Amino acid sequence: AYIEPSASSASELVTEILEQSLPLGALPKEEADLLLAGILLDTNQFTRNTGVRTFSAALYLRGEGANPADVRMLFRTNLDEFMREAKFESNVVIYRDIIAIAMRDGEEASANDRVAAAKAADKLLSVGGVMASFALVRLDDTIHISARSQGDINVQLILEKLEGGGHFDVAGAQIRGSSMVQTLNRLKKAIDDYLQTLI
Repeated sequence: AYIEPSASSASELVTEILEQSLPLGALPKEEADLLLAGILLDTNQFTRNTGVRTFSAALYLRGEGANPADVRMLFRTNLDEFMREAKFESNVVIYRDIIAIAMRDGEEASANDRVAAAKAADKLLSVGGVMASFALVRLDDTIHISARSQGDINVQLILEKLEGGGHFDVAGAQIRGSSMVQTLNRLKKAIDDYLQTLI
């Protein structure tokens, strides 16, 4: 068992183990690429939860043949995924001046829209003044919520009030048997309660 709470990702932990256990040049390039992709994904391109050990792991993977250009190709999306994300980005409200909330309550939503919701929540953090973002999508009778934070707002605590969970800056929840309006109102109440504790 290897537990390291300060690690950016499981890929970083695996990389550290491999660095100590494999001779130099023994890690196949494809595996090095995938591990680097995992680190890039979990750190949002080295902008979140990074430390000296994160960059050390990336340096080791680069030395083992990981190619950033090849890794970037793994993150390319097709047109369908792009359009799914755009549907979230065209329905955004800013709440309390610092919270972005995107919603999709379409009849043709599918499991791929859960991934699009997570990506949309990530992208919304690039909007000026937004400190946290939430993306909501209905699939059948369940509303899925993906939440992201710049690090100043604990989205885990907010979504715990909706029976969700996760981490300080990445969290999620599933609300069954509730309308989008009801869920949105519950989310706003949870945000209000959380922000009240910061005052």
